[in-house]
This record gives sequence, structure tokens and C-alpha cells, in this order.
Amino acid sequence: MILLTYEKSYIYNFTMYKILILLIYLINNICFSFDYEIQTHAKRTIIKTIPISKTKKYISFILEGTWTDNLGNYGMMEQSSFVMLDNNDVIELDGYGKTIYQNNQETYFRGYRNRQEKDSGVGETKIVNATGKLNSLIGMRCPYAVNFFNDTAYAFAKCKITEEQKKVLSKISQ
Repeated sequence: MILLTYEKSYIYNFTMYKILILLIYLINNICFSFDYEIQTHAKRTIIKTIPISKTKKYISFILEGTWTDNLGNYGMMEQSSFVMLDNNDVIELDGYGKTIYQNNQETYFRGYRNRQEKDSGVGETKIVNATGKLNSLIGMRCPYAVNFFNDTAYAFAKCKITEEQKKVLSKISQ
């Protein structure tokens, strides 16, 4: 009987320990993160269109443009992507690109989205590589929304970043 009570107490304490660790993790991520916002304007140039069927087509294109963020940074961006459309709805969109900061440091990213309209949608970018002090941004994920007017993209991304990442990004504009 005493052994059974000891086992229950151990299980209770172990469970409470896991809950405490989870709460500390959540509080740390919520309280110590910053909303990093990026606005991008880019010109879309279609490279190649391949009809796959009567309703489906494959399109490769590039985006070239400029961006600004809410920490005073700015720069240029370029991206090479493809999109698979079915009746002008996005089945899949994937691409890679780079951003060049005003101090000539660079980040390289992957952007993707699916199941949305051709001229607007939401997706996610992920930093896959970076130069110099921007290495701390590798792995950063940013949800984004994009709209197209003619062949101009208007995109807005909002990323949760750590204090360390904020410090690195804030130093660029100084």
C-alpha cells in the first residue's frame, strides 16, 4: 500500500514537473519575442509557362524588388519560383531567393504556399542561409500575405524573433 502511494506521488510530481517546464517555455516565447515586420514590393517576370492539361499549367517566374522592415532596415530582394495552377487556383508554389541588406549582408530563403488564388494568398518563408552576423536568423520562419496588381507583388511578412535576433537586426541600421 505504501509503495502504491509512493508511485502515485512520483507520477504526480513528474507530471507537474513537465507542466512547469512547458509553462516556462511558453512564457519565455511569448514574453521575450518581438514582431519583426517586413514589407516587400517586387516586379514579377514570367520565364516559362507550360500547359500540363486543359486546366493545369506550370509557370516559372522571378521576382525582383525592394523591401523595408520595422527596425529601419531596407534592401533589395530577388526570388526564382514556380507555381502550378489548376483553373487559376494555386495548387503549389515554391521558390528560393535572397535579400540584400543595406550593409550588403544577405539572407537566403525558401518561400512556399498552396491551395489559393493566383493573385493573392498566404504562405511562409524560412531563412535557409545567411552571411556574416545574420547567421542567427537561419531557421527563422515568417508567415506572409501577398497580393498582385498586374505583375507587381505587394507582400507583408510578420515573424516572431528572439531578443538576440532583434539585436542583430537593429545594429544593421545604426
